[in-house]
Amino acid sequence: MPPLATSLRNDLETVVKKARVIAERGAKSALESLTVHEAKSGGHLDAAGRELRARLRAHGKQLGDARKPNGEQAIGRLIRECAYEHWHRMLFARFLAENDLLIHPEHNVSVSLDDVLELAREQGIDQWELASRFAQRMLPQIFRPDDPVLAVALPRERTLELEQLLESLPTETFKADDSLGWVYQFWQAEEKDRVNASGEKITGETLPAVTQLFTEHYMVLFLLHNTLGAWWAGKRIANGEERIANAATEADARAAVALPDYPFEYLRFVREPREGDEDGKPTGPWRPAAGAFDGWPRAAKDLKVLDPCCGSGHFLVAAFDLLVRVRVTDERVSLDEAIHGVLSENLYGLELDARCTQIAAFNLAFAAWRLIGKPLALPVLHIACSGLGPNATEEDWLRLAEQSGNRMPTLGRDAIRNGLLNLHALFSKAPTIGSLIDPEQLPSDLIAADYDTLRPFLDDVFKAESADVDNYERAVAAKGMAKAAEILVGPPSGYTLSITNVPFLTRSKQCPALVQWGEDNAADATSDLATVFLSRIIEVLGVGGTAAIVTPQNWYFLSTYKRLRERLLRTCRLDFLVRLGPNAFRDMNWWAATTALSVFSRGTPEADNSFAGLDTSDWKQIEDKQRVLLGSLGSAPVLVDQRSRFDVPDARFTFDEPQSEELLEVYASSLQGVSTADLPRFCCQFWEATTLPNGWTYFQSSSHETLPYSGREQILNLGVLERESDDLGAALRGRPAWGRRGVAIRQMRHLPATLYEGDPFDTNVAVVVPKKAEHLDAVWAYCTSPEYLKEVRSLDQKTNVTNATLTKVPFDEDRWRRTAQERYPTGLPQPESDDSTQWLFHGRPEESTAPLQVALVRLLGYRWPAELDEKMHLSTRARDLVQRCAELASFADADGIVCIPPVRGERPAADRLAALLAACGIRPDRELDAWLREEFFAEHCKLFYDRPFIWHIWDGRKDGFHALVNYHKLVAPGDAGRRLLTALTHSYLGDWIRDQKDQVGDGKPGAEARLAAALELKAELEKVLSGEPPFDIFVRWKPLREQPIGWEPDINDGVRLNIRPFLMAKDVGRKGAGVLRCKPNIKWDKDRGKEPQSLRPKADFPWFWGCDPEKLPAHQKDFSGGDTFDGNRWNELHYTNAFKQAARDAVEGAKRG
Repeated sequence: MPPLATSLRNDLETVVKKARVIAERGAKSALESLTVHEAKSGGHLDAAGRELRARLRAHGKQLGDARKPNGEQAIGRLIRECAYEHWHRMLFARFLAENDLLIHPEHNVSVSLDDVLELAREQGIDQWELASRFAQRMLPQIFRPDDPVLAVALPRERTLELEQLLESLPTETFKADDSLGWVYQFWQAEEKDRVNASGEKITGETLPAVTQLFTEHYMVLFLLHNTLGAWWAGKRIANGEERIANAATEADARAAVALPDYPFEYLRFVREPREGDEDGKPTGPWRPAAGAFDGWPRAAKDLKVLDPCCGSGHFLVAAFDLLVRVRVTDERVSLDEAIHGVLSENLYGLELDARCTQIAAFNLAFAAWRLIGKPLALPVLHIACSGLGPNATEEDWLRLAEQSGNRMPTLGRDAIRNGLLNLHALFSKAPTIGSLIDPEQLPSDLIAADYDTLRPFLDDVFKAESADVDNYERAVAAKGMAKAAEILVGPPSGYTLSITNVPFLTRSKQCPALVQWGEDNAADATSDLATVFLSRIIEVLGVGGTAAIVTPQNWYFLSTYKRLRERLLRTCRLDFLVRLGPNAFRDMNWWAATTALSVFSRGTPEADNSFAGLDTSDWKQIEDKQRVLLGSLGSAPVLVDQRSRFDVPDARFTFDEPQSEELLEVYASSLQGVSTADLPRFCCQFWEATTLPNGWTYFQSSSHETLPYSGREQILNLGVLERESDDLGAALRGRPAWGRRGVAIRQMRHLPATLYEGDPFDTNVAVVVPKKAEHLDAVWAYCTSPEYLKEVRSLDQKTNVTNATLTKVPFDEDRWRRTAQERYPTGLPQPESDDSTQWLFHGRPEESTAPLQVALVRLLGYRWPAELDEKMHLSTRARDLVQRCAELASFADADGIVCIPPVRGERPAADRLAALLAACGIRPDRELDAWLREEFFAEHCKLFYDRPFIWHIWDGRKDGFHALVNYHKLVAPGDAGRRLLTALTHSYLGDWIRDQKDQVGDGKPGAEARLAAALELKAELEKVLSGEPPFDIFVRWKPLREQPIGWEPDINDGVRLNIRPFLMAKDVGRKGAGVLRCKPNIKWDKDRGKEPQSLRPKADFPWFWGCDPEKLPAHQKDFSGGDTFDGNRWNELHYTNAFKQAARDAVEGAKRG
């Protein structure tokens, strides 16, 4: 069947998301009605109800719902499981029915949904309830017959809602190949969004939601075809089938190994070289590009295939589909026998989330029944949840084992007990680390038994009969643990193939338990959970066994994985590596992430081993990537000498031959920049201040294109950052480069560069600093060449290249010195810029890239840093232009308020601007008054990165009051800023209001409307002056006693915070713009990161103590602090003047006391 069409997939997503909400509401209502959460059962429950309640409480406790000493019990996990089970039982029933596989349990015949409806009417029950019962009887390995949550009756109204949702899906949804695979991802989608938005560390409970990503079918097929398919091809070639090796084309070779109704479309072949062949053009026999996997068993029945992160079973189902055909062909058995053999002998799956294993098991059963066209009895499936923990005390655990029927011998009893305690400790970590667990890690000595000795007790523990419902649920969990342990240990000879899509999760997002496990068990792979899994997968393989995995691509090249790569080069045979690059998944939220497909085998590689390599990074569309893998686009796989990878810098997995030239690192160092840990607090644009404030410094950032001088927009509060960096976790990197010259390279995509002059620089840029100043010209010429980009990207395909990579490339100093001399015969360009967003800008409008904006800014009295700093390093041209700015000083407004209409006897703004432009020799290409009224402020916001410093305040009427205000003077220190806002409100606007009153008296048209608008504006500005919420300023890093009362802004807090009162005013024009002409793209969302408790005592910073304005709106105003510090960086908070004054009074009182 074809995959699910996009429109159908979108409909399925909508339905599943709604179903979760409805089902959880219904489950909560039903469980609360049964008083599961209460200490005592409700008086309304009969004996059956009380028994069900007891079973549910025991089950919930085993799931991890905490029970308090007073008997009350949490039911969060139980609600989620109950909702999941009810919905998926219905969903699976629909899948079966739409494929003619739903069987009547008594008559053993398939029934349609219409048949079920008729039967349900006869029995007086609901259609979907009956269909669900039929499905449950067919799937005892998926739905426990005694599962207490399925004995819960959801409220009828919720059940009807679920049925309506299920019926809204068309039949085609249930016939597509990949529908089941999407179901779990959609079920978890909102939880995934919630966890990601929270910034919380990922635990075992949230890991499945966050890392669940449906594996693209082309990835699954490519890995299967180039492992199992390559083994099959190699086996056929070894059996003397010459038509494969001697095929005319690669397509012919694939066709020669095809199975009935199964083409190996992704199986890649390469030719062996013959003596005398031209380099790169072999003419010998064809062989599988990945090799023939000679270390594998020869018989298909002996293959052991494991997916340790099986999710919804995509790999398992695809492997089943292939292996059944192999066994039918190779062993000449019936389809029934092959299906039974593959399920019982070949396939194994593990998954952290028990709900996912249910879908995987159903997916596999469903695939088997669809393949043969009817339901048939299935063997026990080797699929288990690796996330089950004991959820019992050590005493309860030992008591359960003693009651198992497998009595502990007197001799060695203590060793067995201690071994069981070790097992309890190990599996207590299972809910977090899941398939990473290795039961064979249990110590074996005279004090504690090893796993093999303990295995009988673990196997038998679930057989214990017990009237104690808590013990029974522990036994059920122990049964699951026993199955998981059996799969984790694996067959005696190890697994033949472990094929999976591992969870992608960087170390910084992992909870401490995951981080610690990685450090203890995979020290060279700890940067990502994906590579920790990769390391563990190697351990479960037999000698010659193969790993075929989907991972992030960055471990191929990041220096942090150097030791991991070296270990693999020494201990494994690389078979096939594919760089998929970005956009390899259709549904990946982080589009810039790069993906790899890796096939490698355990065992010391032979000295001449070569691996196949393919790179699809240059193709951005998934369809094109597929075509490259299929061989219909791009080049054939390249064969790469494995041993030579040791000669590549940091043993990176590249597909090119190692270079013999000296590396750039011989001539230059590459340094990382400053990470502030709180960018909104410590960094702002230089135009947000008039001069460089005390303690602040220029802050070099990245350039979006290669220019001699760019990325010079920001300033950094280095003084405070240095004092608090240890507490904040900031990283003041790059100091060795400060004060020196070099090349600043943006670490993203095409690596645009700019010359570096020695300022502190941010973490988005890496600075390459020559060890000798005379090498700068050559380094600049090289770093700005296409060749440099090509060399860097051959080593590092990560979207943001690491700084270490930037100097790991070959560098011919003599060649690039000559190139620099040809390009810059008089030396490198000296610092200058015509871009008004650069602190090097000279200030002359006629020489700028935005002459009207620069002219208007000058009219309001602003001067650029280059004009104010005589010591700034500038080119001769720039310094001359700076000196000529003095000619324009007379045009600058004295108080920083310029009204567009004539007010207080001042000329209109357009006339004053025209005079300034004329002095600069500029003839405007538009009507200035209209531009000022309608376009200026939007352009100003866009040009200056939504941090405007000339504010356009108006009353909402095109013919009304319009004032352009110099932000710097509006936030001037002392009471100067307040005086200016008062003058704007009462003098300038007051004069306009008096004039409109006169015009009303004279009967002028429109005067009444203008007067009303002006009076409304005056009222809003007076509210800003008073500063009561929501017109207050809130600065989260300042203590409560220092929060502004009324209009008391601090220029060092930046435009983002100081502009808020004006945007919170009543909208006179555009939505959200308040009294400004348009709304800058400014938000006060929660900032990233957490505050350190050591710097934020509750009395001074109550908002860091349990504040949650998103969930509890009451917290938005005058929040006085909760019991627990959380350090969340909220900004959309408000405090009344009285609340802030009380804090000031308390401090003063303490001083006097």
